[in-house]
Amino acid sequence: MTPIVDGLKRQYRGQLNVVYVSMDRTAGKEQAKEYGIVGTPTLLLLDSEGNQVSVLRGSPAPAQIEQAIEDLLAR
Repeated sequence: MTPIVDGLKRQYRGQLNVVYVSMDRTAGKEQAKEYGIVGTPTLLLLDSEGNQVSVLRGSPAPAQIEQAIEDLLAR
């Protein structure tokens, strides 16, 4: 998932804040619990106020990720 996240950071620089959270760390586990994440990989899209807008579980196709991001940016 890291290469995908890195690509999103480059592609949407200045439009979104892309953050990778590792479930191997205590802080990551706490954040996962906060957002109700029970499996990985999970991609959450949050609005500028931190509200969950979309969740993609598993390994979504790049087109599905891009569509979810474009929907978020259009809000």
